[in-house]
Amino acid sequence: MDAELTKKLDAMFFPESVAVIGASDIPGKWGFMITTAIISGGFKGNIYPINPKKDMILELKAYPDLNAVPEKIDLAIITIPAAHVANAIKECISKGIKAAVIISSGFRETGDEGIKMEKQVIEIAREGDLLFIGPNTMGTISTHANLTAIGVPVFPGRGSLGIISQSGNIGVQIIQWTINRGMGVCFYAGTGNEAILKADTLLEYFGQRDEVNGIAMYIEGVEDGRRFMETARKVTMKKPVVALKTGRSKTGSKAAQSHSGAMAGSFAAYTAMFKQSGVIQVRNPTELLNVAGAMTNLPIPKSNRVGIMSLGGGWGVVTADECESAGLILPKLPQNIIDGLNTMLPAYWNKSNPIDLVGENKPDLHLKTLELLSGWEEIDSIIVLGVVGTLKLVEDFIQSQEKVLGHLFSKELKLAVIKDQIRIENRFISEMARLQKETSKPILAVSLGEGVQTLQHTAHGPAMCLSTPEEAASILSYMAGYRYYLDRLNM
Repeated sequence: MDAELTKKLDAMFFPESVAVIGASDIPGKWGFMITTAIISGGFKGNIYPINPKKDMILELKAYPDLNAVPEKIDLAIITIPAAHVANAIKECISKGIKAAVIISSGFRETGDEGIKMEKQVIEIAREGDLLFIGPNTMGTISTHANLTAIGVPVFPGRGSLGIISQSGNIGVQIIQWTINRGMGVCFYAGTGNEAILKADTLLEYFGQRDEVNGIAMYIEGVEDGRRFMETARKVTMKKPVVALKTGRSKTGSKAAQSHSGAMAGSFAAYTAMFKQSGVIQVRNPTELLNVAGAMTNLPIPKSNRVGIMSLGGGWGVVTADECESAGLILPKLPQNIIDGLNTMLPAYWNKSNPIDLVGENKPDLHLKTLELLSGWEEIDSIIVLGVVGTLKLVEDFIQSQEKVLGHLFSKELKLAVIKDQIRIENRFISEMARLQKETSKPILAVSLGEGVQTLQHTAHGPAMCLSTPEEAASILSYMAGYRYYLDRLNM
């Protein structure tokens, strides 16, 4: 990437000072929401509210215009009505600002008049050598700069996932999901109408940043497919890129055009482009988050061969079906693992992959089985079913016993039992992470209960816990496909 372009993008995602044009102290206005988010997100640099009618906004000194600010400004965030944005861009150029985020809507997505205003803004910005993202965008986030410049109060944890979205509300929803699931984010960019700054440029920038291990994209359309494909090919050689492309139906394609003015194009053409450039195309938002989270935080398996261990037989059977449907292979158990488990399991265990632990709820057995599987050279990933997420069952057992016995157990006893179960589960998750790190094999746990965070953070690194067997099979299938793509590049 050109050094000057990189410098401008650095100003956008690592600014030392930010001006909010249209800042407000009236709740509900974009200028209020953006300014509030920047302050409450913990931005350490200078914040300059720009509003000609106010002296103070949210306890910050306000300025009538940019040129009234005595200090240098790295990034301008514009929240004023569309008709006034062109003049705001001229002010940015006069002040020497090289990067801006245009939150304002009312441009290309609204019709002919909006198209004219957008063209005018583009022309002024290009003449003044200013780079902007938007218009019609929800904003940007850079957790490594403690900058949350979006219109809703969502503050993701710091991590290594970059998110690029052509829809602001979907992008924000994805960020909220990352928070709920314990996944960290490094950058978020809502691209809006992409008047100047395109998704592929952001993809290239995120791809060259050391903070980023993987990238998730929500795409409605791209203007230059060849340029996107060339950029994606360079990035995917080093980092996984996971994309959700909408508009596969006629209704969805039409909705995409009215939403952001995007050129949806042929869905089949996008699928072919993604396949040729190594982009991992998923089918829905859940897959986008799950697959991107796994790709970013877990090792990529060397093949599509999977080992399964299950607390009960039924889940193992279901998961075997899901794995086969997803193109995964379950090799036959070798004799050394069978011999090892024969010493710990009842004689009637199934002696096959998936391994049925026949309900033996023994923590040491679970750990030993996982250790045996992780050392098996014929598999490169593992699914663990029913071992994680048993806390709710323990609580239900306590309540059931209280009903049968006719009296309540002491709070101390309940707390001791629950604490012990948490300790056992945390120990297993930590061992998952350790073995995953040592063997470079992703290990996915499918939980028995609800409310378990998807990404668990341990002293040995992250471990992933999921709600359903089909999620686990889907993730490993996509990961194996990416490995196949990388192997072909190196042939």
